[in-house]
Amino acid sequence: MALRDEEGFGYGDGYGYGEEGGPIIEQTSSSQSHYEIMTLARLLAFGLGVTGDEEDPYLLQIKNNLVEIKDVLLQSHQASEALRAEAQTVLEAHAESAQQYMQNVDQPQPPDYHPFLAMPAGTSVRELPDGGRLFTLADGVMVRVSPAGGLAVIDTDGAATELEPALGGIVTLPDGRELTLKPEAVRVTHEAAGIEGLPLDIDPVQTSQGRYRVELPDGFRLDVSHDERTAVIGNPAGTVDILAITRIEGVGEDVQVRLVPGGAKGFSTQESGHKGIIEANGTIHLSMANGLDLVIRFPDGIDAGGDDDQDDQSMIICEECD
Repeated sequence: MALRDEEGFGYGDGYGYGEEGGPIIEQTSSSQSHYEIMTLARLLAFGLGVTGDEEDPYLLQIKNNLVEIKDVLLQSHQASEALRAEAQTVLEAHAESAQQYMQNVDQPQPPDYHPFLAMPAGTSVRELPDGGRLFTLADGVMVRVSPAGGLAVIDTDGAATELEPALGGIVTLPDGRELTLKPEAVRVTHEAAGIEGLPLDIDPVQTSQGRYRVELPDGFRLDVSHDERTAVIGNPAGTVDILAITRIEGVGEDVQVRLVPGGAKGFSTQESGHKGIIEANGTIHLSMANGLDLVIRFPDGIDAGGDDDQDDQSMIICEECD
C-alpha cells in the first residue's frame, strides 16, 4: 500500500510499498519502534480517509478497538465530571454550614425563656428531669416552672413560695419584680375554666387563681370566678351583667329576675338581650345575645351562700319584681 499526498504523489511508509511511482522513504530504520510508528501513521491516514485500505481487516479491527477505547474514555470523563460536580456540591454545603456556625458563634441565638416572654439580664435556664424548667436570675433567685405550668420562686435562703399569674399574665415576685407570661401559657382548657359551649377556637385565659376570662364574638367578654361562683358579662355597649345565685344585677341596664321552683332563678337582661337560669348549686345556663349557649359550672365544695343570704336575696328579688 502506498500513501499519497494532495498532488497524488505516492511515498513509501517503510514497509516497501513504493512501487507506484512515489519515492521510497526510510525503507529501513534503526529505531526500535519504527514499524509501530509506521502502523500508527497508516491508521491515522485511514481514519482521515486518505488511504484505500478501508477493507484491511487488521486496520478495521484496530479502528474498532480505538472506538471502544474512545467510548470508555468518554464514559470515564463523564463519570469524573459527575463526581467533581457532586464533590463541589458537598464542599459548598460544608462551606455554608461553616458560615452558619460562625454566624451563630458571632451572634448567638437568644435563650428560650418559655413560658415567659423575657427574663432579666443574666438569667440562665435549665431543663429539669421531670419536664419542668428552672430559671436562675443573676442575683441567685430561682423561678421554677412545673410540667403542669405551676410557678414557684426560691429565694437565696432556699425558701420556696408559690406564685400566681396576676391580671394580664403578669407574675410578681416577692421582691416586687414582675415577669410576663406568654399569652399561650395562661390559656386553659374549657373544662378547667368550667365553661361548656365555647367555640373550639376560643380558649379561656387564666387571669389569677380561679379566675378566667373569655373574649367572645361580637365584642362580648365573659369573666368567671370559681371562688365567688360568679359570671360577669361585659357588653359592647359598656353595660355589665353580674350573674350568681346570690346576686343577679345589671350595671347600666335593667335585669328582670324570676324565681323558679327548686331554688333556681331565671334572668333576662333588658338591653343586651341575654337570658338564662341559675341553678340552686350555682350552675349558670346562659343564652347570650350573640347566639352562644353556655353552661358555667363551679367546683364542688365551694359554698354558694348560706340560707340566710339566700332568703334575703329572695326578698330583694320579689321587691324588684313587684
